[in-house]
Amino acid sequence: MIEFDAVFYDGKTSARNAVRVRGYPHLSLHLAGAGIELEVPLAQVRVEPPVAGTRRLLHLPGGAQLQTDDDAAVGALFPRTNPLETWVHGLESRWAYALAAVAVAVGVSGWCVVYGLPLAAKLASDHVPTPIEAKLGDQALQSIDQAVCGPSAIDAARRSELNRSFAALTSGLDDGYVYRLEFRACKGMGANAFALPGGAIVLTDDLVKLAENDAQVSAVLAHEIGHVRHRHGLRLAIQAAGLAALITTLAGDAVSITGLAVALPTALLQSGYSREFEDEADGYAFLRLKEIGSSPKYFAQILARIDASRQQGSGAKQGADKFGYLSTHPATAERIARALKSQ
Repeated sequence: MIEFDAVFYDGKTSARNAVRVRGYPHLSLHLAGAGIELEVPLAQVRVEPPVAGTRRLLHLPGGAQLQTDDDAAVGALFPRTNPLETWVHGLESRWAYALAAVAVAVGVSGWCVVYGLPLAAKLASDHVPTPIEAKLGDQALQSIDQAVCGPSAIDAARRSELNRSFAALTSGLDDGYVYRLEFRACKGMGANAFALPGGAIVLTDDLVKLAENDAQVSAVLAHEIGHVRHRHGLRLAIQAAGLAALITTLAGDAVSITGLAVALPTALLQSGYSREFEDEADGYAFLRLKEIGSSPKYFAQILARIDASRQQGSGAKQGADKFGYLSTHPATAERIARALKSQ
């Protein structure tokens, strides 16, 4: 026989009653207290798993329950048969192990955010059909037009010239995308260009005006085509939207996937691409420029001009240019040197 003190709740009222419990292994529990005399078969008792620092909880028939601090007595009457439960309880009972578990959880969470989510976004983006990706890009462009961009002020003749250069740049690219060049005047965005999922590439008036020639504009556009081909915009949108986006993308929910357009403009214009994405797009641009008979030197030239323009601008202008090409595509001496080396 095993005896222990407990608190009894009848499951019908909030009354709290102190009882003395006598347990007969494999048989029953006998409860005795003020006005209480109760016999319960052990088979009808459900015991909650132990949690370190809390009372043991025993559920009785009819909604009644017992609470006790005597873990040893409960363990003797209801021995744990699940090794995992025993192991978890042992960890919970030791603060050092508990703190170590917290540290491990934090470390794993950090890895998931820094490495796991980008990797999962890459895998998920491979499951998105090109037409759905294009629809996401169209929706994102609508959001950008409503927020920061308006119709281009570049004259029709100049736009035609740039479209011919763009056609030469995209000619023969058998990658499933329908590329198109979108001209925009974007307040506060400065000299900029950015690719949207599906093949749309936005070119701002300020970048057209800053470039010395069409070859420099084409160099920027080649870089943006690299972003499209590597699905960087889609991956960025999935990462920004997080786990829910990964699940819906893998499940093939087209409606939810196109809903990523809400997250994409902010992620693209404010956070920008990672260095890995930029390096991939740069590498593609250098190869493509040489394929069409141009040179990566024009990419180095336009980056240098953007950098110089920004340095020469007033403080107010620099503040307004938070969406500029250098904020979303950081032009560094290393990237310029790489472009010149790739000629």
